[in-house]
Amino acid sequence: MSEVLLGTGRSAAMRLERWEQVLSLNAEVVASSRARGATALEVARPRFNDYKPLIGLRRYGEARALLMECREVFEAEGYLRGLGKVFSALADLEDKLGHRDRAIRCEQTALRYRYAVGEPGDCAISHFNLASYLRRGGGPPTESLAHRLASMVIFYQTASGHFSTFFQALSRYLASFAPGEPPLPVDFAALCATVDQVEGVDLAALFNRLPKTRAATGDDALRQVLALARQQPPPEPSPE
Repeated sequence: MSEVLLGTGRSAAMRLERWEQVLSLNAEVVASSRARGATALEVARPRFNDYKPLIGLRRYGEARALLMECREVFEAEGYLRGLGKVFSALADLEDKLGHRDRAIRCEQTALRYRYAVGEPGDCAISHFNLASYLRRGGGPPTESLAHRLASMVIFYQTASGHFSTFFQALSRYLASFAPGEPPLPVDFAALCATVDQVEGVDLAALFNRLPKTRAATGDDALRQVLALARQQPPPEPSPE
């Protein structure tokens, strides 16, 4: 079976969280890569895909070992996008283990690599993940909210399909606070000042490269995202 077909099957199994099947199919992809004489980078890229099912199966030690091996290859090859993925995956692992501070540091490193690459969707996902880790780790609510808003501004401006899914989380987050708490950023510059505290992050520069079909400026995009959030009905209370 070709690597393309195996990859398609692996993706379908991943969506269904059939973790053992994902590992089995991915092993065939890796074996096929090695058989055709693929480079270390070409082998490491599909191997990286084992991390999610390993975490799903709670095989945390194996997941960490895999990610560190991939990190070594990606660093040797200067594969920055892969390093962003590795550190984001390490953040996921540390979060599952309850190591909130480590999760925050790993996702901050992922953001640095992702801004160096400049792919907006990857940057938005890391902003969103970092917001979650900051919140669960007891970080300042203003920082968590800023990273969540940065994520949504990017998704909104790029008309990403992720917007509607991630937007629900923003609306629930805003609804969990008393009015005026935490204070919202007064403008896009204030939002940038908060998220840019992470090394390598330059939200304004990233935004300036985005299409302007939805909002002409960062201030406009932030206002529109907040207006949409305010229009959302309050979340239903959880059953006791």
